[in-house]
Amino acid sequence: MKIKAKSSYHKSENTFRFLTFAERLSNVNIDVIHRIDRTGSYDEEVETYFSEGLTKWRDLNLTENFTTFMKEVANKSQSFNMLVFHQKFIVESLKTHLAVKNSLAYQPLLDLVVQLARDLQTDFYPHFPDFFVLITSLLDTKDTELLEWAFTCLSYLYKYLWRLMVKDMTSIYSLYSSLLAHKKEHICKFAAESFSFLMRKVPDLDALLNHMFSDLEQHPEKGEGVGQLLFEMCKGVRKMFHSCAAAALPVMLRKLGPMTCQGISLPWDEVRDALDHMVQAAVSHVDREHFLVLWQSLQVSVEEVFSVLEGKKEDGVMEQLERLLFILHTLVSHRGGAKVTKPEAVCQMILRLIESSSLSASCSRLLLQTTSSLLLGENISLSEAHMQKTIQKVFGSKVEKGLILEFTKEMFTMSQFEKLFLPCLLLFVSGLFGHKDASSHHSALDVLVSLILAKAPPPTDGSMAFETYPLLFTPRSAGSQEADETPVPELVLSLIRLTEGGSITDLSRPWSALVLLPHLRPLSQTDVAPDVAAFFNHLLHEIEAEKMGKAALFVARQALSCLLSLDSSSHLLLLVSVDKINSVLRKFPTDLSALLIGDLFYTHLSLSGASDHLSHNALLQLYEMLHANLSSNISKIRLLTLRIFSQFEAELPPLPEVEEHVEGQSVFAICLLAELVPASVQDYREKLLHLRKLRYDLVQRCLPQGPAFQQAPLRYLIAMLFVNFKPLWDSVIELLVSHARGMDNKDFWRVYYEQLEMVAALAEKELDEGEEDEDEESSLRGELGCDVIESGDVGVLFLNQLKMTSIPNERTDFSNFRSLLWRAMAQFPERVEPRSRELSPLLLRFIRNEFYSTDLLVAPTQDLRKRSNTEMEEETHGEEEEEEESTGGRQKRRALPRRVAAKQLITHLKVFAKFTNPRALYLESSLSELYNQLLCHQDQQIQQVVLDCVLTYKDPNITPYKE
Repeated sequence: MKIKAKSSYHKSENTFRFLTFAERLSNVNIDVIHRIDRTGSYDEEVETYFSEGLTKWRDLNLTENFTTFMKEVANKSQSFNMLVFHQKFIVESLKTHLAVKNSLAYQPLLDLVVQLARDLQTDFYPHFPDFFVLITSLLDTKDTELLEWAFTCLSYLYKYLWRLMVKDMTSIYSLYSSLLAHKKEHICKFAAESFSFLMRKVPDLDALLNHMFSDLEQHPEKGEGVGQLLFEMCKGVRKMFHSCAAAALPVMLRKLGPMTCQGISLPWDEVRDALDHMVQAAVSHVDREHFLVLWQSLQVSVEEVFSVLEGKKEDGVMEQLERLLFILHTLVSHRGGAKVTKPEAVCQMILRLIESSSLSASCSRLLLQTTSSLLLGENISLSEAHMQKTIQKVFGSKVEKGLILEFTKEMFTMSQFEKLFLPCLLLFVSGLFGHKDASSHHSALDVLVSLILAKAPPPTDGSMAFETYPLLFTPRSAGSQEADETPVPELVLSLIRLTEGGSITDLSRPWSALVLLPHLRPLSQTDVAPDVAAFFNHLLHEIEAEKMGKAALFVARQALSCLLSLDSSSHLLLLVSVDKINSVLRKFPTDLSALLIGDLFYTHLSLSGASDHLSHNALLQLYEMLHANLSSNISKIRLLTLRIFSQFEAELPPLPEVEEHVEGQSVFAICLLAELVPASVQDYREKLLHLRKLRYDLVQRCLPQGPAFQQAPLRYLIAMLFVNFKPLWDSVIELLVSHARGMDNKDFWRVYYEQLEMVAALAEKELDEGEEDEDEESSLRGELGCDVIESGDVGVLFLNQLKMTSIPNERTDFSNFRSLLWRAMAQFPERVEPRSRELSPLLLRFIRNEFYSTDLLVAPTQDLRKRSNTEMEEETHGEEEEEEESTGGRQKRRALPRRVAAKQLITHLKVFAKFTNPRALYLESSLSELYNQLLCHQDQQIQQVVLDCVLTYKDPNITPYKE
């Protein structure tokens, strides 16, 4: 039985599909060398290829453009003798018709150019430059077929005229090379592909490369194109190199410096970039097993240059070696070493170079970067013996310590770091600490702290475990250092010991010590804890006395973390008092470092069972300080605050007798569970499950006793409108409505209006030009304790960590948050209408400060002096000009996009459209005037909502027209 074919509607892909420009480009084939030529004729009556081409295209192209050309040349090319006699006329005719814009005869004309070149050969060659210019003028198009025809034509011309061209390669390359600098990448690629055949036929490649590379001095923009051309010359079929590559690659690599390229001065850096681009193209095409020819050529070149360098240290030879290492690094680092054929041989070559004491700093840097790529490459298989030997050679070499430490930081992700790398690193660092100069100590601290931050970072909240990463410093050999050398752990511990009457101007060194102390071995933890506690209490005292600020808080949080990891017993209260922690929280309620100190401290008290300090009264005292954090726009502030509140033993209302066996859950525990769930498509439903427990009627049993806690769920729900995830918003607004209708109106409005006022000010502040982050960063740098100039790299690391902690990277859309607050109010207008004394000014403030600056058609005034002021400023000179520009820059304000401003206005007005007694509103006359003005607005949606506002007046003259 015949089976019915599947319907086209059920196919996975359409039969005919639109191809993008990139896809059409990828389908272009201009490889004429491997194309079988089927155009030849065996008919004895046909004497010329040109006449045969005319016969073929006479039926295939019937356009007016080609028909006109046919009439001109048909009777002048019937025989070879006639073709030669009329060649000048035919050439001119071809040129004329190729110059026609948007001709429909390009394909046959370009083919006939090739056929004419086959017929005339030497006679055609003088006309090649003119045809080249005409053909390349067709390339600035997005018609991929025309691109293919043009480059195929050029490829065939190179194929048939190559014997003549190789004798004049200097002129041909000068003519052709303009395509290598074309602004369109695909044209450069096609140009290189079409010219590559000719490159392989050149008898003196050395002289041609000299000419090509010399040209880069005047035209450095051709660099990538030259690299692509060299790759196309060496490119073979089946993801292999061409047979010419074995001879060509060594010649190219010898052009990287004066030692192997004598008698001519080339732009060496441009040559390096061109060859590097060639290598990048090669690694994307050639398979690993066929890459040996390039590796062998590169290895021979490196060893040749290095052997000369060992004898005489000349700058030119050193720079040539650096260029070779640059290319070597490109090869080794590609896709984790995917093209390294013999890693052991590469490793041996690198070891020879590392052992040398004659390398410059830039050479050493490149060499170490290559070494790290070799050791980290996931596609490179090196034995442990080779890896360990390489690491030992690096640390035992005479390379600058700064470069070795850069190399070390790159190696932190090594799979067997602890086994193969860490022992050598600790020995090297121990030697740095043995030096008397401070810079060596700072470099050692920097690398150790960077290691700990990468391997065992300090906890960012109280729920995280204290990880330890043992750094064991064994005693060094007796003859290597002085007998009274201080052990490394003791040196680090001394950085936090306080001197009498001394002020701390540089906090970076104590901070680095506090990061390291939990991990250093051997070190008695019981001896360390008192010193850390004393330093922590000193910082808290300085902060309380306002002698130090947020930088000291950042170090204090590290001190507490260090203290808890050293001593996890219940003796913390003997070292640190609750009053000092509360004092910090009272002074810096929104600082992340202060909140983390509170979280770590109260979490430890909770785990150690210190219930006296976790009572309901203690919670009430702390809630008064931190309650505003529940509605913060920064999630980390909300999280740490909720974690602190959740550690206390809150007194909940008594449950009904039926539910006495059920353990009550405080509102803070519910909010914490909700905060821990990310707002994502996969998890937001779970987040909503927790949030729905905050509905007014359900949450009452979870509220700690006392009127102050009634606002807690409302504040947290308001903060959920900051979350940039739309599926949450409607459900959160429903929960807000339940609180608006259930809470005492005065209590509800106090919290809600606080947010409305706050976000109005922040939305206006967003429109002011200027970078607040830069101001905050500069204020951090100016604090006492941030003078880290003398601390070198560890000081920079400290400032970077301080900035990451103090300046949150969350960006809040305050305009959207305000829209959601007003959108929620539209669902309980009866609760907010009595509050028009606060609400009406907010609407008029938005109109005046934000909407008018966007929509000048309705603005009552417009500043026409801006243009003249600008012109006057341009006419002023010197210091006065700078002062006026800086002053003017501070006063400039950005305007909201018109659509965003209109949307915000509509959201505001929808609340007023729900009011039932508009005449009793505060500032009613101003509101009425605004309504009348906006009724004439060009936006239909604004007109509609304003009309709804007007209809609330129930004017008998207007009401009949409501529908």
